Amino acid sequence: MPYHIRAAPSDIAPLVIGAGDPARVQLFASLLEDAKLVNQDRFLTYTGTSQGRRVTVVNHGVGGPSIAIVLEELKTLGMEIFVRVGTAGSLGQMAVGDVLVAAAAAAPAGGLYNAYFPSYHPPLAADPHLTERLAEALNAPVGYVVSSDAFYGESQSFVEFWRERGAAAVEMECATAMALGWLRSFKTGCVLVISNVVGRHESVDLRQRFIDVFSKVVKAV
Repeated sequence: MPYHIRAAPSDIAPLVIGAGDPARVQLFASLLEDAKLVNQDRFLTYTGTSQGRRVTVVNHGVGGPSIAIVLEELKTLGMEIFVRVGTAGSLGQMAVGDVLVAAAAAAPAGGLYNAYFPSYHPPLAADPHLTERLAEALNAPVGYVVSSDAFYGESQSFVEFWRERGAAAVEMECATAMALGWLRSFKTGCVLVISNVVGRHESVDLRQRFIDVFSKVVKAV
């Protein structure tokens, strides 16, 4: 049994949908039929059914190191497909409430990535076929994001730098999920709801948007 997700392989579905916010995981669990809490220590995890298919929802925490722990343990428990359904900060071209399917990510060299791929840049791309299905189901654009562990590190020069290079948004976990998907042989998809424009503090209720996204993700996969 893994250190953090205290569950058995029979508790985890092949399809896992993850979010950094435990409240959003509880929202997703409320949309499942026969939802069962299979882990509550550190990384909240539920398994149930949706649209006739078994689904696990998990809180993967914030940042690359946190989601790496969750994905490593879920893979040992039988996960085959992982879809992150999270939030991102727009770099200026997308509005709050818009949905983006991230096909790839940029991330700083070193750190966690160097631990897995010493002296090399890891493959920071989602599964192409899964990405295509998600984009079609959500009628959402496909783009690339910047994954950063420094939540408060985005200056105006950061925004301008990445916007000039075609990035759509910034978030914290997609790059790690993408790298581990290829390394550990599970399919990764990343669906992001824009929660703010970087540099602005906005409070918007995105609950209904996430309900709609969750349903379409399950259907697409």
